[in-house]
Amino acid sequence: MNRVPFHILLFTSILFSPLLRNSFSLSQTKTSPDTTKSSSKGVDTVVVYSAADSITYSLSNRMMTLYGKGDVKYKTIDLKSERIDMNWDTAILNARGVPDSADTTGKKFRGTPILIDGGEQYNGSTISYDFKTQKGKITLGETEIEKGYYHGENIKKVEPDVLFAENGRYTTCDKSDPDYYFFSPKMKIIMNDKIIAAPIFLYIEGVPVFVLPFGVFPNHGGRRSGIIAPAYGEDFRRGRYLTHLGYFWAMSDYTDLRTTADLYARGGWVAQSTFRYALRYEFTGSLSASFTNTHFGEEFDPGRTEQREYNFHISHNQQFNPTTRADVDFTFTSGNYYQNTSTNLGDLLRQNVISNATLYKSWEGTNNSFSINIYRDQNLQTGELSERLPSISFTRNQSFPFRRQQRGSGLSSGIEEFRWYELIGYSYNGQALNVISKQKVATGNLLNPWTLQRDDRQGVSHNISINASPKIGEFSVTPFISYSERWYNKSILKTNDITSDGRDSIVTEDRRGFNAVRFYTLGISANTRFYGFFPINALGVGSFRHTVTPSISYNFQPDFSKPQYGYWGSYRTSTSQVIPYSFYEREVFGGTPIGEIQSINLSVGHLLEMKTMVRDTSEKEKKLQLLNLTTSISYNFAADSLKLSELGLSYRTNVGDFLSISGGSSFNFYQFDPSAHTRVNKYLISNGGGLAQLTSFSLNLSTSLRGGKTSSTQQVLGPVRGPLSYIQKPEYSESFDRGQPDLNIPWNLSMAFDYSLNRSDPTATFRSSNISGHLDFQLTEKWKISTSASYDLINKQIVAPVINVYRDLHCWEMNFNWIPRGVYSGFRLEIRVKAPQLQDLKVTKQGSARSVY
Repeated sequence: MNRVPFHILLFTSILFSPLLRNSFSLSQTKTSPDTTKSSSKGVDTVVVYSAADSITYSLSNRMMTLYGKGDVKYKTIDLKSERIDMNWDTAILNARGVPDSADTTGKKFRGTPILIDGGEQYNGSTISYDFKTQKGKITLGETEIEKGYYHGENIKKVEPDVLFAENGRYTTCDKSDPDYYFFSPKMKIIMNDKIIAAPIFLYIEGVPVFVLPFGVFPNHGGRRSGIIAPAYGEDFRRGRYLTHLGYFWAMSDYTDLRTTADLYARGGWVAQSTFRYALRYEFTGSLSASFTNTHFGEEFDPGRTEQREYNFHISHNQQFNPTTRADVDFTFTSGNYYQNTSTNLGDLLRQNVISNATLYKSWEGTNNSFSINIYRDQNLQTGELSERLPSISFTRNQSFPFRRQQRGSGLSSGIEEFRWYELIGYSYNGQALNVISKQKVATGNLLNPWTLQRDDRQGVSHNISINASPKIGEFSVTPFISYSERWYNKSILKTNDITSDGRDSIVTEDRRGFNAVRFYTLGISANTRFYGFFPINALGVGSFRHTVTPSISYNFQPDFSKPQYGYWGSYRTSTSQVIPYSFYEREVFGGTPIGEIQSINLSVGHLLEMKTMVRDTSEKEKKLQLLNLTTSISYNFAADSLKLSELGLSYRTNVGDFLSISGGSSFNFYQFDPSAHTRVNKYLISNGGGLAQLTSFSLNLSTSLRGGKTSSTQQVLGPVRGPLSYIQKPEYSESFDRGQPDLNIPWNLSMAFDYSLNRSDPTATFRSSNISGHLDFQLTEKWKISTSASYDLINKQIVAPVINVYRDLHCWEMNFNWIPRGVYSGFRLEIRVKAPQLQDLKVTKQGSARSVY
């Protein structure tokens, strides 16, 4: 099993560089050679050598021998061996180990040659080199380069940069008897260039799997250009196929290009190309494009279909300085691209493709920030499109113009409190939008019933908020005013052209011209907080604390739909009903709100907490949150009916560390008219219907549990790797050497239950409920299993079940992904080498009900 690797011999050319002159650094016995004479024989460089035991030198035959941890240093090269012989007449160096006296078989050696160069270590059985001819030989060599293990029997150096190897072996498996390896009886290694081998055999578990007549491999570190290994398979619709056939071009240290193609025997192809660029600490990005042209059926078949799809993706991220950054993530795709080409479940379930490009800038020492954004939302199902080209925003966060310096907020700090006018603050946000949309509209044509209609809208929005926050006793009082102004270049006009048969026909027209829309809201709010403590000191409970945070506010807003403001219009239906509408309802920021508001809003928060009881000072008390409940309600004095809003409740709590409960509900106080399907201005309690009626309810339960851990004393599986330890074992021996399995299985379980109910219309109740879970566990040290699924309790069906199985095969790994049911049901089984440099060495089997492989 002693075979040569692809790259091992790199170290021989470095080790046996010509030595020109020698100097001495001897440990014990040392004899000075004739350095002048030795230089005439071809050794004329500075060499430092030493030995732990002794160094002998024979004047008659000019032989020098280093005994006991011999060490030869030349520049960055360090050769260590138990015995090193140097003949100054023949200019030949030999390094080897000595028999291990502790080994009764006489087969083991100690002190075999070790070469260290540039941080890399090389091992060999014997090394010899001729300084005159600059040719050398190594037997039973072994080294590790870039996480690859190289072994060789006989290696000869015929030129300074050319070596020949006999029976070479390369693998990324660190076992003494590797799970797999590449073997070649003859190899030519051109240093820092390439390796030429003929033939090449792939062995798995000692069995040859396939052979290639020859192979050419790159022999230098870093990224490298080369052909991408293709994969093949069969699809019952497309026939046999060849995928990922292409080329990778390492253009420079900062750019590369990957181009691949998928070819199908029954017609069609997919071409993909990705260009990447990166400059560390500056920017990164990529450009990719994909085109597909596939067909199903013969040329003149009536059921023949042809599909042409495309996909473009642009990505760029750049940090110009600590306050300026640009991020681009744009995708342009045809509607069925993911459905026809992808096997990723996330892509298959995607309904929209959202793209963004943002330039963000802030200014240090100020509250100002600025951004420019381009946004695109493409609906893959309907083809509808919404774009913001662009959105420009400027924001000034809360600022206090009357403060000359920062002050403390309490007398305890020894600093004066803020004066009343220093508490006045303001914030501003301005935004300019250009929106382009394509909406699906009916054409009335039976052959082509739908079309996409384009609509362009522009606008500018200004929002200013001013408030103050003085403290009166135990209350924080905050008066505020919010002002908004919006500029548009369009408005709409609606008219009703009643048809001859008396039906309504609403016509909407755009009217161009500059329009300013202004509205405001003002009010005042007050809030406080108080506590209640309840000492228990029993049953492990120290005390309860109840925190109440009441808040009340008054809001005023005029009715901007009145005619004097000029923001709203109306039209009359055929039944003489007057329908109001906003002139700016189609614009990017909308119009003004309708209806006057003079409302009082009340909100009360309750927080119930518990502290555990401690028995001595060494224990630490724990604080647990038992319930967080918030109630809110409002009353609008200016409304002509239904002045009292719904009562809203929201709550959340935790039961220990393993169960989280949250939810909410709302209650309406007014009667419901089934004939009109709306609420009427009559309280439920006036007709004996109770105080309030439930209109919505939601509940969420979630838990996450984990347990188990891998035993630290578990026996290591498989033999321990040692240099040149090719010890053959019976086939059945490994079955008895694995020890006891670890039954302390690490696992992680998360589950959630969701229930929601909507009874805004009591005659049409909507319910949804599902339970979902995710479980992953490590069955043994090598097996990992994970599964997730959701069950719809209303429709009684399983939704999106997924099962993943992973097996660690030491230097290999297995992944099995299975979607057992549904539109996207299918499986994928892949066994591949772990090492990234051999990521294309894999076996894949997959299937899908959609014929996407």
